[in-house]
Amino acid sequence: MKYFDTSVIILSILNDYRREKALRELRSGGITSDLGLIELVSYLSRNLNGSPLPYAIKILSQFNISVRSLFSYANTPLGNILEVFYNGIKLAETVKLKTLDLLHVSYAILLGVNELITADKEFIKAENLLNERGIILKIIE
Repeated sequence: MKYFDTSVIILSILNDYRREKALRELRSGGITSDLGLIELVSYLSRNLNGSPLPYAIKILSQFNISVRSLFSYANTPLGNILEVFYNGIKLAETVKLKTLDLLHVSYAILLGVNELITADKEFIKAENLLNERGIILKIIE
C-alpha cells in the first residue's frame, strides 16, 4: 500500500513539471493520514476562494486515497502520548527532518505501508530508516 505525503497530492492541482509523475502515482490509490488531510485543507484554504474541505475530499476521492488516523498510545515516563508522536520523538534523533515530515514518516511506519511517496527531497534523510522497515521511498522529481 502507498502512503502519500501531502506534497504529491498538491502536485495534482498545480502547473508543475512533476505533475504528470505525481498523477501516475496517485492514480493507483493509497492512503494518507489525518495530518495529510489537515495540510491539504490548510494549503487549499490559502489558495482558493470558498470552503477548502469539499475540494480536499474531491481530490482524495478522485484518486481513491483514504485518510487514516492512529489512536494508540505509548506509555512513557511523561505519561501517555499518541504512539505516532512518540515514534516521531524516537525517530527525530536519527532522522533529521522537520516536524511534519517526521510525523509523515512515523505514520508510514505505524500504518505498515510498503511505499512512501513524496515530492519533498528532504525525505531522503529517512531513506535508510524506511528501507530497514521494508518501506520504499519514492521522491517525485
